[in-house]
Amino acid sequence: MLEDRSCLESYFPIASFIASIIGSKCEVVIHDISNPERSIIFIENGYISGRKVGDSSTDLVLKLLKDESYREQPFIANYKARGSQGQVFRSATYYIKNSSSELVGMMCINIDVTHMEVAAEWIQNILQGGSTLPPIPLIPQQQEVVEKQTEEYLQGNVDDLLQHMIDSVLGKINVPAERLSSKEKIELVKVLNEQGVFLLKGGVSQVAKTLMISEPTVYRYLQKIK
Repeated sequence: MLEDRSCLESYFPIASFIASIIGSKCEVVIHDISNPERSIIFIENGYISGRKVGDSSTDLVLKLLKDESYREQPFIANYKARGSQGQVFRSATYYIKNSSSELVGMMCINIDVTHMEVAAEWIQNILQGGSTLPPIPLIPQQQEVVEKQTEEYLQGNVDDLLQHMIDSVLGKINVPAERLSSKEKIELVKVLNEQGVFLLKGGVSQVAKTLMISEPTVYRYLQKIK
């Protein structure tokens, strides 16, 4: 809709403003959620992650669309993202809504802190004075917070994004696809669906190929879990 597009474009100057204030290590992206495969419609300092206008959504954007957490809060902030070249980012996402309070896009801020983490480790070593004492273990409450931290993978190519999301889920069970039972594959399809994999064109095909099943079987599994 033209109204939604105008709403998104009104954030372009704000994105440029934020990037100018923070500097060359700050990437600001605006996603149009109506087209997940080519959701990036504006980007400042895209060289940081290697992305450009016309590139796809991220795994986090898809997950947020699927779980609809945007209905409960206006933004999420200070989570970790990783780039395709191993960069580390401190990131935030603001939900862009139209006059009817419907989500139409997201403005994402990614600050490259890769070198800062290295510097922080160096400073910590200096402060400890070469101490060989092990770090203080996390208390249960702290451990829970760490485990619940949001993470994101910044990759513009939709095929690479799909494979990353699928591999991330499969990597947690560490069992080859050919050894998975039908029940296990249904559970994997359920998790992948919750992650938003099937919001992307090609999602069904890629999952079918990876799990060594047919596309109709993937659709049948999706029907079972609804």
